[in-house]
Amino acid sequence: MEDGAPTDHGGGAVIGQANILRQHAAIEDGAPTDHGGGAVIGQLGISLLDSEEATYKDCEAMISTWTRVKLLLYGAAISFTTVFQMGYSNAYPNTAIETFRHYLNESYQNRGHDLNEESYTWLWSGILNIWFIGFALGSWLAVPLTDKLGRKTALLIGNASNVLSIGVMTVSIVFWLPELLLVGRLLSAISAAVAMCALILFLQEIAPTDMRGSMSFYAEMAFVTTNMVGVVMGMTMILGRYLTPLVGLALIPGILSVVFLIPFHETPKFLLLTRKNHKKAMEALNFYLKLDAKSNETIIQSLEKEKTDESGSLTDIIHVPHLRRALILGVLALQVTTSIWPVVYFSTDMLRRANISHDLAEYVSSFMLILSTCATVAGMTAIEKFGRRLMFIGVSSLNMTALALFVVCSQLQPFFDSAKYGCIVAVCLHGITYSFATGPIAWFITAELVPIKYRSIAQSIALSVNQITVVILCFITLPIYNRIGSYTLLILFIVPSTLALVYLYRNLPETKGRDVHDVVEELKKVTGSNKEEAESEE
Repeated sequence: MEDGAPTDHGGGAVIGQANILRQHAAIEDGAPTDHGGGAVIGQLGISLLDSEEATYKDCEAMISTWTRVKLLLYGAAISFTTVFQMGYSNAYPNTAIETFRHYLNESYQNRGHDLNEESYTWLWSGILNIWFIGFALGSWLAVPLTDKLGRKTALLIGNASNVLSIGVMTVSIVFWLPELLLVGRLLSAISAAVAMCALILFLQEIAPTDMRGSMSFYAEMAFVTTNMVGVVMGMTMILGRYLTPLVGLALIPGILSVVFLIPFHETPKFLLLTRKNHKKAMEALNFYLKLDAKSNETIIQSLEKEKTDESGSLTDIIHVPHLRRALILGVLALQVTTSIWPVVYFSTDMLRRANISHDLAEYVSSFMLILSTCATVAGMTAIEKFGRRLMFIGVSSLNMTALALFVVCSQLQPFFDSAKYGCIVAVCLHGITYSFATGPIAWFITAELVPIKYRSIAQSIALSVNQITVVILCFITLPIYNRIGSYTLLILFIVPSTLALVYLYRNLPETKGRDVHDVVEELKKVTGSNKEEAESEE
């Protein structure tokens, strides 16, 4: 039935999976429904689940449109308020950079010290890049919080800590204390990592299988959108000259992120599989999906297939073949995304070196964010139609092609000046492809490859490895670019990411529309874990 094959329900009634939604709608409306063999169901209100063959997918088909809309609204509200500080605070330094320079110089002049250019560069670099160190630390902190306290509680802790960090950063501006700004950004990064890890798990575990991809896209959509808000707010004509309101503005969505979460339930999967609380899991399912008790029980039975006797430890992930394979796939998927940070930070400078005017270079960098936001919305609608594997590998290949185009055009520019416009196309194409599929899917794909016991630790390892890699690449990109030009992109990003894509093409399973235990079983089969388990039992 899950494959849409015709199923005989008695009395000559033949239905396929494609008819479930239409038939159920007719039942709810009390209209007669012809099942093709003369069986007519009217106002008797016979439930689809009266059949012993009813499955999890049948239950999903019964979720009302309004319930699905509410889930999307829940996801949007929680995601945009949770991710706001992460995207916003990493964008406004780019457009308000001169005001920050004045702030740092004035802070030390008030103490009787002058900052020379080298000292300023190191201090500003430290303030910016402390984010990646904090995010890596927060990714590890997220493991015990999400596994022991739950997804919702961890998300609350991350969001509340985020509000505190924004307060610290605002105070640092008011009292001219740049060291406190550094501390505030570190705390903000740690909080953002905890919140982001918990958010991805939360969104995936409250959504039905056929909405899991769309809900997971919210994290990246929120990041790109709030990035754009940060760029705009940091402009001189808006808040770029006024650092206190610029930094403090994030307090509003920060507080809302805590308030919004309070009425929500913990995820059904966590309550059932980790807390082993059947009653609370049923209540959570009813809160999110609004189905009847029998449908909820069917879903519970499906979720129980994810139960495992394994401990959920780091040792298991390293030594158990299918878990190790899942982690490698997650790490490599995130490796493909690393080029976005240097492009975001240095795209204006890279375009200037390709003989593009300063004004046009700034305009292109800002326009790229607008295109990226639109691309994320488009990707959200496409993810459940085309699948993760096809979209990620195909679109990421275009993403690397865009970087290669930039290298080629920038190298040709000294000989053919018009080639510089190819650099503009390359930057825009890179941003669009990243936001359409590469970035969003990489953020959540790890969680779709492992059982619930390993979900938070696998996600955290993948994210922390990614952030450590990014901080190293951000530090070395510009110095190497100064020496060898755009070939830097070829060496640091295109070659490693292409190799990662080859591995992913060979080994990444499709997760669209599949229960996690099905994906895990496939990984067990291809890695030989099933054979090892059988030998161990003997």
